[in-house]
Amino acid sequence: MKVLSYAWYIYDSSLEPFNKNYTGGGLVVRNLCNYIGKYHESYLFLGQAIEPEIMVENIKIVKTDYDITQTNVKGDNKKYIAYMTDIFAKAIKKIQPDIINFHDYGDLAASIVKQVCSKLKIPYVITCHLYEAKNVEYSGYEDAREVSRKLLELPNIKIITVSNGMKRKILEDYRDYDEKRLVPILNGTDFKADCRDNTLKKELGIGNRKILLCAGSIGNRKNQIQLLRVFAQDASLREKVCVIFCGKIAVCSTYNIIDEIEKADLTDCMLYVGALQNEKMKDFYSISDALIMPSYAEGLSISALEAIAYGLPVIMYADSECADDLNDQKVTCFADSHSDASMGKAIHEWYEKSWDREYIKNFSKRFTMEEMAKNYLKFYEKTLSEM
Repeated sequence: MKVLSYAWYIYDSSLEPFNKNYTGGGLVVRNLCNYIGKYHESYLFLGQAIEPEIMVENIKIVKTDYDITQTNVKGDNKKYIAYMTDIFAKAIKKIQPDIINFHDYGDLAASIVKQVCSKLKIPYVITCHLYEAKNVEYSGYEDAREVSRKLLELPNIKIITVSNGMKRKILEDYRDYDEKRLVPILNGTDFKADCRDNTLKKELGIGNRKILLCAGSIGNRKNQIQLLRVFAQDASLREKVCVIFCGKIAVCSTYNIIDEIEKADLTDCMLYVGALQNEKMKDFYSISDALIMPSYAEGLSISALEAIAYGLPVIMYADSECADDLNDQKVTCFADSHSDASMGKAIHEWYEKSWDREYIKNFSKRFTMEEMAKNYLKFYEKTLSEM
């Protein structure tokens, strides 16, 4: 079977200009394509920048640099989209894929679906890695919300959701939507826990306090600012717990986490350490006691899957998309609502509870990249057999 995947970007340390896009989504798409390549022919079309034809482990990166003058410039994006749409059609004729899997539905993907896939009658599916709900409590993701709306208006297309909770949230917004068209295939990771005995905790001056790790891009959707409010109002938490934030500050964020920590006089119990790659993250997972995730919207968080591989419990909202698949009282601690009081209560419950790290590590084994890839391949084969 030949599988052609489309993604706007991935994360790969060896591939410019994609070696700085260190996000959960970029990592999971790259690893999925690589695992598919172990069993079948795996091609990947990258939309964000033109690339030569190249092999990256088991992935055949599709050639798009026929015209090296083409650049993705927002001021003239229509020209770039038209060029890349034509190149995608050229790639299809050359590769003759059995199925196409889109991993986003931005302007370029929408152009390809409308102008190429629909005309050539090639089977395709779309994976929704992040669903932006109709009514949200944060700003800065209006474009992404429009993408979600357009995706769900596509007729007769099956959409892969990366968690059961994402399917639930979509059906809450679109009550008449045919739920058979939403197919949950859970995210997985090939992340291997490496518990390191290091002096990092001492170097950071944390003392005997427990550590909450908050990993992910810093911004309105991830809602790290709530933790500052919770700790500012609770002296006992400030004495007992240290929060470490890691991740790139989002362009659309309305606050700077470093400035806000200083303004709230929380520098003694909160640290921002920047965006970290996998190997460095292992140092921080090794010294942490839990992952805290006050995010308003997730897919199935790769950070959460990495954290439980270390045996760390996860604190999150009870209505999070991740909650359905991580719902085990021995693994997760839920905030009943999005209020500061509810989040504070969840942190105290986590602090007072004894957690069995070995149980959590065993629980994490159900979220492997191998299992994820096999489920995608089963879905592709089922889709083709039904046509």
